[in-house]
Amino acid sequence: MSKLLLHGAWVVTEKDDQQGIIEDGYVGVIDDKIAYVGKEKPVGYEDAEIIDRKYGLIIPGLIDTHYHSDSPATKGFCEDVGSPGLYGSILYEYLTAIYAVCGTEEWRPIANLTFMEFLKGGVTTCVEFNAYFPEDIAYLIRDCGIRGYVGPETNTLDKFPYSPDGHTLIIPHKEGPDMFKKLERNVDLIEKYNGKFCDRVTMTLGPTEPPACRPEMLREVRKLADKYKLPITIHAAETMIEREYIQREYGMDSIEWLMENGICGPDVIYAHTPYCSEKEKLLMAETKTNVAHCPSIFLSRGKYMKSLQKYTDLGINVSIGTDTFPQDMIREMRLASSMSKVADDIWTSAPAGLVFKCATKNGAKALGRDDLGKLVVGAKADIAIVDMNDFNTLPVRDPIRVLVSCTTSHNVTDTIVDGKVIVKNKQLLTMDEEKVKAEAWEAQKRMWSRIENLNELSPLSVPFFE
Repeated sequence: MSKLLLHGAWVVTEKDDQQGIIEDGYVGVIDDKIAYVGKEKPVGYEDAEIIDRKYGLIIPGLIDTHYHSDSPATKGFCEDVGSPGLYGSILYEYLTAIYAVCGTEEWRPIANLTFMEFLKGGVTTCVEFNAYFPEDIAYLIRDCGIRGYVGPETNTLDKFPYSPDGHTLIIPHKEGPDMFKKLERNVDLIEKYNGKFCDRVTMTLGPTEPPACRPEMLREVRKLADKYKLPITIHAAETMIEREYIQREYGMDSIEWLMENGICGPDVIYAHTPYCSEKEKLLMAETKTNVAHCPSIFLSRGKYMKSLQKYTDLGINVSIGTDTFPQDMIREMRLASSMSKVADDIWTSAPAGLVFKCATKNGAKALGRDDLGKLVVGAKADIAIVDMNDFNTLPVRDPIRVLVSCTTSHNVTDTIVDGKVIVKNKQLLTMDEEKVKAEAWEAQKRMWSRIENLNELSPLSVPFFE
């Protein structure tokens, strides 16, 4: 039996299902679960490992409900650019250019960079969508110590979508039995890896996005989700291209179309949804379908959710994802709040307490977990500690408000997953940071050298002088 005792200036806990704070509090951990939360130092922890952070804010581990492990590979490539004929999208020329030059030798160090950033930023649970190397991800999750949900790339595509003329999107689909090949692989991976590595790996059903999936396959996804009792993750109402394609092919909006084919409900996470209609928002609320809100990627494309506050007011469970770089969930909370204020044109929209709940409790709810996203006795010991004794935080009257408005992932000092200390005093214990960074440098250099039209797709911000 292992024991861990945490002490901090503030502990975020719950009372009557309401998040609240204990000042000068303690959290006791036995094995993988929280065994004590309170103001008094508990007895029975004399032989425990002790982490005492005088100015620490002890919070539930952050839950990132939408990320892509290869996102760091696009740094310095996708910003400020896009396909003019495709509403400025980077999906069909830019990301496909990256995927075409990224093999497992390049992907692994980039993915390790992502996991390192997560753990050092207080993320204890992460949900990968459209994973191209799902088996590798399972083992990286095992090795780094995080809790991970993995949605293997699942669609009916025959090859990458493409535009022959810069504005028309062509999506080649497989036909007949071949249409279900990727879904069959998804099921094989569920059978092989779900619940592995101390139950820290969960394989989900991961159809890519509406235009990439034929309805016959989606209906099979629903049957399998019911059979295996696993979440479904899918991009939805993500782009104007998607909306136009589904309207043209099926005569309805994309979320309506997903619901017609069974992809909705409390076990479904829609990533993004900035292009959904008011009618579709009501349908999401009615069906209790979850949304993974990823603010920064859409802000960089000149788009934003309208608005997080209105979604939650309708009763939609909104969680937070990163989707792009940096993989900083604290930054995403701040952007989610700011963008909602802009959308609603009022300062009271999406206050700190709401976006913090989105990044913790709501993420757990989206995954069907009542043992994550909270610091209460019996919950999983997934915990982060944030140092509030720094230039960007002092003084601290309201620690949650300061967390959301002022801190970054670099203020995180400690991360605990499943009762195991993964980051201690800002030192990552499960990975060689310098090796990860060095391998990522080499991987990116190989990738850039393989993209023939690199500077045509993404001109340099300023020229490099000889």
